[in-house]
Amino acid sequence: MSAIYLLSSLPTLELGAEAPFSVEELRKRCEGIEGVDLNDFDAVAAGIPGSHQFTIDYANVLIEIKNATAAFRASKWENGDIRVAERSHAGCHVSLRQKLSDAMNIQNPFERELALEQARWQMADELAGIDYFSEAKIYAYIVKLQINSRFACLNNEAGKLAVEDFIKANDREVKEG
Repeated sequence: MSAIYLLSSLPTLELGAEAPFSVEELRKRCEGIEGVDLNDFDAVAAGIPGSHQFTIDYANVLIEIKNATAAFRASKWENGDIRVAERSHAGCHVSLRQKLSDAMNIQNPFERELALEQARWQMADELAGIDYFSEAKIYAYIVKLQINSRFACLNNEAGKLAVEDFIKANDREVKEG
């Protein structure tokens, strides 16, 4: 089976919609597919560089996102002495920086996360290029599945549990400290 057949059979993804299956399920579908390197698949899923150019570029984009969001968050602290140690990366995406800046100015945390993930979604599309049946399109699909799977876990109940866990952990630190 070829990557062309696989890509033709995958459902279209929309940002924020429920993921039709997991990244692990997609990996199983890619086993034995000509034109898909599972090591590069795993690299994309982990956000690290692999041997395919998409994996290298995507890992650099993730570093760029982390650097930009850390710098923005640091700028919001009252104490101006905060320094951010940026990690080096190849390339600079001016449009990505602007999207990240716009997203970080959104007050609602859920809407902010949605805007940040939309920027990552768009970068995955950009990095995949215009050849619809390329290996890079499969890697972009992985990124989109990860984004939608993450959003499927974000809801009021999960948010409340996360806050309660944080408060409990903080209370334990205070008692132990």
